[in-house]
Amino acid sequence: MPNFTHKRKSVSRLMAPVALAVALAGCSTPNLYNNQVPLTDITAVAAQSSAAYLSKANTSNGAERINWEIMAVKAMILENKWQQADQWIAKLSQQSMSPTQIAEWQLARAMVREHQGQPQAALNSLNFQPSWQLTKSQYQRYYTLRANLLEQLNHQFQAARERTKLDFYLDHSQKAANWQQVWHDLSGYTNAQLGSVKLTDNESVLKGWVELAMLKNSATLPPMQLKQALEQWLSRHPQHPANQYLPANLKALIEMKSIKLGNIALLLPLSGRFSAQGKAVRDGFINAMMDDKGRDADNELNIYDTEAQSMPTIMAQLQQNGTQFVVGPLRKNIITEFQQDNTSHINMLALNMPPQISNNKPNACYFSLSPEQEAQQAAERIYAQGHRNPAVLVPANSFGQRVATAFNQQWSQLDGQSVLTVNFGNQAQIPQQIRAAFGRGAGRHVDAIYMVASRNEVMMLKPFIEAAMPPTGNPAQIYTSSRSNPDSHNTNRELRGIEVSDIPLLINPQSAYMERFNQLWPNQGNTSIRLHAFGMDAYAIAKQLPEMRANHHHTIQGETGQLAMNNQCVVQRQIDWGKFSNDGITPLSTTQIPAATISDTPDSIDLISGGTPAQ
Repeated sequence: MPNFTHKRKSVSRLMAPVALAVALAGCSTPNLYNNQVPLTDITAVAAQSSAAYLSKANTSNGAERINWEIMAVKAMILENKWQQADQWIAKLSQQSMSPTQIAEWQLARAMVREHQGQPQAALNSLNFQPSWQLTKSQYQRYYTLRANLLEQLNHQFQAARERTKLDFYLDHSQKAANWQQVWHDLSGYTNAQLGSVKLTDNESVLKGWVELAMLKNSATLPPMQLKQALEQWLSRHPQHPANQYLPANLKALIEMKSIKLGNIALLLPLSGRFSAQGKAVRDGFINAMMDDKGRDADNELNIYDTEAQSMPTIMAQLQQNGTQFVVGPLRKNIITEFQQDNTSHINMLALNMPPQISNNKPNACYFSLSPEQEAQQAAERIYAQGHRNPAVLVPANSFGQRVATAFNQQWSQLDGQSVLTVNFGNQAQIPQQIRAAFGRGAGRHVDAIYMVASRNEVMMLKPFIEAAMPPTGNPAQIYTSSRSNPDSHNTNRELRGIEVSDIPLLINPQSAYMERFNQLWPNQGNTSIRLHAFGMDAYAIAKQLPEMRANHHHTIQGETGQLAMNNQCVVQRQIDWGKFSNDGITPLSTTQIPAATISDTPDSIDLISGGTPAQ
C-alpha cells in the first residue's frame, strides 16, 4: 500500500507576482534567466521537424535561439529521438533562461527521464516555482505529468493531490476524466490510512473526496443507510465537484431502490430433461423464503414451468399478474428468449449465463454455479500455496477447454507463465496420455495438478499419475473441482490427500440443517444439495440485489459461497476448500479474494460444477 509521505510545495497560480530572479537547486539546472521577450510560442506542440527547428536556431541569437532549441527538443521527443533530446537538454542546462523557457525545459527533461525508466528522477526534475507566471497549458502538463509519475511510483494519494490542483487549469470537457482518476487513486486505501492524512485548510476539495472514499468504505453500514449518508454529505457540500462528477459506484448508491418481493415469479424447468434440477432449485428457494422471518406474509410467489409453456405465454401471464421480479430462467436458451420478449422490462435474476451478456439490459443480473469461477480460484489457491509449475487435467471436450482456459488466464495474471494442459479421453487412451504428460521425459517437473473430473475418473487417473511422476522430489499435490464430489454416501479412501473445492454446505456442513434436509429430501446426493443451496442463495440475492449492484464490496455469506456482484451484474462466488480423508472431507482455510477483484465470469457458463450442466 502506498505511503502518505509527501513534502508539499506552495504553488500560487493566477496571483503569482512577476518574477525578478530565480534560483533553481541542482547542478544540472540552469540558474539564471534573461528578460528578453519571447518571439516564439514555445508552449505549443512541435509542428515541424527537429532538424527544421535546429536550422532556425543556427540563424538566431539570445532568447530566440533558446526558443528554437527547446522546440527542437520537443520535436525530438515526438520523433522518438530520446538520446538526442537528452543531449540537447544537457546543453540547454548551461543557458540563461526565462521562467517560461525553464518550465518547458523541465517538462521535456521529465519526459526523457520517464522514458528512460526513471520515474523518481523525472518527478524530482519537475519543480515549478511559486513566483513564475506561466501559461494554462504549462500548468496542465506539469500537474498531469507529476500525477502520472506518482501513480507509477505507487503514490496514489499524492497523485490525487496533484490532480486536485490540475482541475483549476482544465477545460470543462476534461474535468470528468480527471475527477474519475482522483477517485480511482483514493479507492485503494483503507479508512485507517485515509484517516491518518493531514490536509491543509486550502485542500478542502481533496478533503471532500477523502471523506467520500471513507464513506464508501463503510462496510458496516447497511447499503440503504450508506445511501442516506451519501445524500446528506452531498447536500452539506453543494459546491464540491462530486455533486457534478459523482463516481459511478456512488451514483449507483444514490439511484439504489429497495426491491419489495411482493410479487415475484420463479421460472424453472419442472418437467422434461432438467426437471430434477429445476425442482431442487425451486425447493431451495421456497425453503429460504419460508425461513425468512422478515418476509411479508402477503408476498406472492408464482412458479412457471418453462418446459410446459412457451415464453410468450409465460410473459403474458407475468404482465397480467403485475410481476415485479423474476428469478430464472435456468436454461441458457430460455434466458435469451425471456430477454427478447421482456418488453415491459421486468427485473430478473437469471440462474445461468446466456452466451452473451448485453450491457444495454440494466434490469438483468446473473447467478450460476460456474466451473470457470472454480478453476480461477483453484489457480489462486495453488499459487498461494507456493506451487509454480501446475498442470491442468481436463476432459477432451469443449467443457474441458473452457475450464482450462479460465485456469490459464488466472494463472497468467498471477505468475505470467503458461500452464501445462493435459486432455484425457476414454479409458483406453488414459495410460498413454498420462505417461506423455508426466513421465520422466516430459521435460518439466509438475508440482501441482488441478483435475476437473468425476470421482470415478479421478480414481482411474490418480494411479497412472503417481506411476508416471519421477521417483525423486516431492509428489505433485492434486486439487480437484466439485465434480469429483458428487455423492455424499461414498467413502473417500481412494481420494485421501486430494484437495477439493465445493460449496460451504458440503465442505463444512451444518449438522442441524443437514438433519432437516435429509428428513425433507431423503437419499439425495451432493448434486441435489448443491442445487438446493443454489435456490436458497437465489432468494438471498434477490432480497439484497440493489445493495449488491450499488456496492461491489457488499457481500453475502451464502450456502454456495461468499457472494458479491461485479460491474456486469454477474454474481461472483467464493468457494470453500477441503481435503479428502478416510472419514469424509476435512475443511481447510480458504484463500480469500476481495469481492471487488474477483475476475469477471466468462460469457458461456454451465449451471453447476458438480453435476450435469443445463444447456
